[in-house]
Amino acid sequence: MKDIIQKIYTKDKKQLVKDILDVYKRESYLVVDFIYFASFYKHILKLKDASYITSLEKSHFLLPDGIALRTYLDKKFYIKTNNLNGTDFTPYLLDKIATEQTHIAFYTVYDDKIWKKKEDVDIVKEYIKTNFKSKKIDSFVSHYSKKGEDFDFKAYKKFLEQNNFDKRILLVGIWTPFQEKWVDKHIDFFKENSILVMNVWGLFDFWAGFEKRAPKIVRKMNLEWAWRFIQNPRKNFNKVLDSFVLFKELIKKF
Repeated sequence: MKDIIQKIYTKDKKQLVKDILDVYKRESYLVVDFIYFASFYKHILKLKDASYITSLEKSHFLLPDGIALRTYLDKKFYIKTNNLNGTDFTPYLLDKIATEQTHIAFYTVYDDKIWKKKEDVDIVKEYIKTNFKSKKIDSFVSHYSKKGEDFDFKAYKKFLEQNNFDKRILLVGIWTPFQEKWVDKHIDFFKENSILVMNVWGLFDFWAGFEKRAPKIVRKMNLEWAWRFIQNPRKNFNKVLDSFVLFKELIKKF
């Protein structure tokens, strides 16, 4: 756990963009992970999920997502962090670094409860084309599968080899900890093909219009978690419940 705590990024988003570009240029590939308190508690403190921990330790950037984790880091370890949640930072980064020569791909899964049909990804594709400079967008969609082995790596590789892109970005939006483990499992592919990978979890739900952001005043009050719970209590119940363990963890300090 100590290695994960020390790895969490503490600078602001402007510096983070510069650091990401520097590392991507130097390493020729990159992995960005977001971590929120509910996943930290459940998979690290409680379950001690070794493969999940390893995937986070091997990522280049581990970004704090949510007020609960930021409070935990501040009160328990005196670590000050900035708001770097995936819903806000991912579009900010793409706006800053994506050009007309940038290829953006995204990978998600669908089932009867989440994405109603495979064609829903066209909405996300159109969102990316409309909001960012890159117009070279591809999608990879699997039916609900914990293995995720139907990702077409051969087609992806062939397409990248046939085109000259200045950056190759893959947004992986599945669920934690599967998406982090999946990226780590295929890390050699991302290295060999110079891909900047971001594990963005539920971001596509907002881009597809399945969920709506809280009003700006609610976000400024750090209450978007409550807004999301009210909008979709079934989906967010366990996440919110795990987040309330924050108070228990802080009490342990005293």
